[in-house]
Amino acid sequence: MGVLEGLAQGLYAAVSLQVLPYLIGGAVLGLIIGIIPGLSGHFAMAMLVPFVFRMEPAVGITFILAAHATVAQGGGMTAILFATPGTGQNAATLLDGPKMTEKGEAGRAVGAAMSACFIGAFFGVFVLTLLLPILRKVVLLFGPPEFFMLAILALTFIAVLGGSGSVNKGLIGGALGLMFAFVGMDSVTGAKRFTFGLLELWDGLSMVPVLLGIFAVSEMIDLWITGGSLARKAAAGAPESMQKQIFSGIMETLRRWWLVIRCSAIGTTMGLIPGLGSAPAAFVAYGHAKQTSKTPEEFGNGTVEGVIAPEAANDAVEGGALASTLAFGIPGSSSMAILISALLILGVEPGPKLMVMHLDLVFLMIWTVVLGNLMGTILGMFIANPLARATFLRGSLLVPILLCIIVTGAYIFHRSWFDMIVVLVFGLLGYAMKKLDYSRPAFIIGFVLGLMVERNLYLSLKLYGGKFIYQPLALGLAVFTILVLIYNIVKIVKNKQKAGSDG
Repeated sequence: MGVLEGLAQGLYAAVSLQVLPYLIGGAVLGLIIGIIPGLSGHFAMAMLVPFVFRMEPAVGITFILAAHATVAQGGGMTAILFATPGTGQNAATLLDGPKMTEKGEAGRAVGAAMSACFIGAFFGVFVLTLLLPILRKVVLLFGPPEFFMLAILALTFIAVLGGSGSVNKGLIGGALGLMFAFVGMDSVTGAKRFTFGLLELWDGLSMVPVLLGIFAVSEMIDLWITGGSLARKAAAGAPESMQKQIFSGIMETLRRWWLVIRCSAIGTTMGLIPGLGSAPAAFVAYGHAKQTSKTPEEFGNGTVEGVIAPEAANDAVEGGALASTLAFGIPGSSSMAILISALLILGVEPGPKLMVMHLDLVFLMIWTVVLGNLMGTILGMFIANPLARATFLRGSLLVPILLCIIVTGAYIFHRSWFDMIVVLVFGLLGYAMKKLDYSRPAFIIGFVLGLMVERNLYLSLKLYGGKFIYQPLALGLAVFTILVLIYNIVKIVKNKQKAGSDG
């Protein structure tokens, strides 16, 4: 079967009467799951796996993949409107999304996020379709030394994310995140660290309650203390027509098409590499957008570029992860590992044979991701209006409701009462960091990448000793990391000199 024939057959199958209802149903379900704090794409897929046993392969694949495709869009909406990330991959959106809501620009932010998600997904799956023949060699180039240096590169963006331009506070926040990442049993030796005799800490701290505490609960505490509404800086009265704002946000994304393409390329590349995931890709894209912006001082204060960049990278990641999963049977993320399980249940084995024998199914999955995101964008525009108006309710009404949702979201994933305590403790920590102007995004970067740094450093030393850094690709990444650090330091020094001369 030729590529063009497979492309046409995949599209025909996606819009057929047999498959289309499941595509729509999966997209709606994924959007709802994304809106609920604490749930995620792999939760959506895991929940639906039991339902695909008796389905035809095309129907089952479409249903489960459509649900996964729209989760990030739903999570982006709650991150923007309520400073509560629906999923871990929406953490970077918290840097500017809630600030836009405070200004009364919630619709503009949602429109920009939704359209950036769609373009990112479109970019990811179609570019990687063209690159499938050479991807096998690319994936096999990455081993522990390369993964370690990629994690270090992501950690260098802490310098960009310091509170109020303070590199020291950014580094302290990142170091604090790394410290909490090491709580639990050592992944290599099995030694218990920072567990204080608590059995619940043996497996470490889960990302979902930590993330919800640091960002969402801290914002609820701040809102309760300061009073007012989430849209604090907006003019009194009814918000501007939400549909008009959403359309304005879409146009903002289209005008910044080059930024969208660059951030989508970052997401696609990082998605191709197994184990990285969406959260690091979103932060790297955010850091890139800030470094290349003509107005970097606006980042963190509610700029639309700070919403577009991470949301474009978020959905582009799945294109890369899907490519390595289908072509080589190597899951690019936890969600893709669940997808492989679903494919095997349906009698479809991922790998080179799939690319030759069932090319129509491959393109069906590609069309499912694209059409699912399109449906999520359209549905999100209608859901955004009532959700955005809720941001104008006074805090005394909104905070108790949102806190109940947040704490329930922390509990539901692992069904652990301990996670409910964790989310409240980290809420207090997040509030203290916010008031003292320490970087919460840097904390999350350190927390997300901590175990990846530790594990791959150990494996690199075991395999190559101290000379692992001389592996060609690892050395190239190390040089690039040093250049990024030098660039940031020079930029900070120049800004201080400029501020001193202006003063």
